[in-house]
Amino acid sequence: MYAIPIRQGQADIGAIKTVISVLKLGRAVCLYPEGSRTFDGRIAEIKPGFGLISRRANVPIVPAVIDGAFECWPRTKKAPKLFGRVAVLYGKPIPAEHVKEVGDEVFAGELTRQLREMQAELRKKLGKDPYDYTTPVPTDY
Repeated sequence: MYAIPIRQGQADIGAIKTVISVLKLGRAVCLYPEGSRTFDGRIAEIKPGFGLISRRANVPIVPAVIDGAFECWPRTKKAPKLFGRVAVLYGKPIPAEHVKEVGDEVFAGELTRQLREMQAELRKKLGKDPYDYTTPVPTDY
C-alpha cells in the first residue's frame, strides 16, 4: 500500500524526511494533519509542523475533507458498521509559496478553518447538521 509509518505523539523526523523525498520524486502523498482520528468526528487543530512538508518539498497542499467515516467507524469501535455513507470534498490547491509567506503557525490556523468550513458545506449537502466548534475538540490521542 506504500504506507509510510509514523510514530504518533512525537515529531517523527525520519517519517517527515521520507514524505518529503517521496514528494520530490513527483508522487502524491495523503496525510492526515490532525495526527489521528478524532473522538467525535469534528476536525481537530492542524499541527503547525504540517506546513514544513509543503515548504521543504515545494509542493501545493490539496485540502480534502472526509465525512461519514466517523459515523461508519468511530474510533472507539473495533469494527465498522456494515453500511454507511462516506463522502469526500476536495478544495483548491494551496501553493507552497503561500505556506512560506504566512508561516507554519498561521497556515495551520488557516487550514483548520478551511477544512471546518468545507466539512460544514459537505455535511449540509448530505442533509446533516454541521458540527459545533464552540467547544474544544478533544485531543487525547
